[in-house]
Amino acid sequence: MKPVLKPTVTWDGFSFERKPKLYPRIPRIKREKRVYGSARTPTSTPVTVFNDRWADWAVNGVMLNPNLINAHEKVVLGTDGKSYVSTPDWKVKIAKGADASSPYSRQGISRKIPAKYNCLSTVNNYRSSGRGSVYCGSYLEPKDYSSLVAIATGRLKHKLSGHIGNAQLAAPLAESREIHRIIRQINGLGMETLKAVLALKKTKGRSVTKLFGNIWLGFAFGVNPMLKDLKSAADSILKYTTRQDYNVKLSAGASMDWFSAHKGTADLAAYLGYYGFSHDTHHEQSVRITAGIDLQTRSAASYSMPEHLGLKISAVPGTLWELTPFSWVVDYFVTVGPWLDDMFFTLPGVLKYCVLTKKYRSVTYGNIYFQKVNASDIGDITGSGGTAVVDAFAFSREVLATLPSQPIRIKSVDEVAAYGIAKLLNLASVIAGRHGGPRLD
Repeated sequence: MKPVLKPTVTWDGFSFERKPKLYPRIPRIKREKRVYGSARTPTSTPVTVFNDRWADWAVNGVMLNPNLINAHEKVVLGTDGKSYVSTPDWKVKIAKGADASSPYSRQGISRKIPAKYNCLSTVNNYRSSGRGSVYCGSYLEPKDYSSLVAIATGRLKHKLSGHIGNAQLAAPLAESREIHRIIRQINGLGMETLKAVLALKKTKGRSVTKLFGNIWLGFAFGVNPMLKDLKSAADSILKYTTRQDYNVKLSAGASMDWFSAHKGTADLAAYLGYYGFSHDTHHEQSVRITAGIDLQTRSAASYSMPEHLGLKISAVPGTLWELTPFSWVVDYFVTVGPWLDDMFFTLPGVLKYCVLTKKYRSVTYGNIYFQKVNASDIGDITGSGGTAVVDAFAFSREVLATLPSQPIRIKSVDEVAAYGIAKLLNLASVIAGRHGGPRLD
């Protein structure tokens, strides 16, 4: 009879008998089927702090009330909330090339610092000293995001055009008859300058003004655009002949900031004396559009050379607008041209995903001031205090089914001011050409 070998385990040269482990038989619980992409219950919690204030009250050296003010007050600065859609399988979706983006929003207070103060009130022969630790208010005042979204959309389409390598040659071809006039103007520049100098005294300087206005307009709207169009045509044809299908990720944004001032409500700091906050708030607001696109400029049968060069029937409205006299002046202030170009835009590929994120932040600095309850009272209240800070934010992410389009809108001051010197010179040249004196040709 063979001996039964007991299971052993060896450690550091010694053998030990391995005893069987006893596991309790736990019944299996059937788990609920997980639902992907389900919306979570939005959360919203008030952000609360406490203002502490203390003050006494005395007259002629006699303490009437050592605890005239003894407050520990609850104050709500804002809301801390979150709303989102759960996507636990986002890695799987990305691996399969699917859209894993989901909506999300968040707001709250990221920083809160109280201001500490000390004050002394000597109103109406009373003496009252006070101290405290208090918070200033929070100001969430975001502006309309539509203008920022439009600016970011234009920048995103510009980047997309750079990857596609297309061009808009309909208007340059329609204006090709002007090339001869431009070359003739360059050749006759010396003679025109001589005529203007000879007529300088007779026209009281208007001849030179008109000449330089014509030269500037010729280069700004003739020579410079012609050179750019020639380069664009050559690059676009080369890009079309070497085009390939590939995936591209694009991102473009726009931002703005501004300041605002508020005077907060006052509260009792000492006997017959108030304290309050003068708020200075710095606002920051931005948007960003992120898109993943599968460009199909080679495999798509509908994408042809005329479409690549902007010579299809859909380019007619934009071309007609560009050929309209002084349309460039309107485009300085209103987005008519970009709107027409975007209206007939067709994406040469498949949009994999597109999200729009919006960010807003306000940092409020509260400086303490003191004042009497009644301005007619005798005496005054003086004191010193620090600066309270409240940093609030709001963030949201939206899922877009298509690339956003540019609407017709009036441009912002910053957009109008961009390249302001060139724009002013263009307008001044037009005015000088109209009122600069008699024609020299």
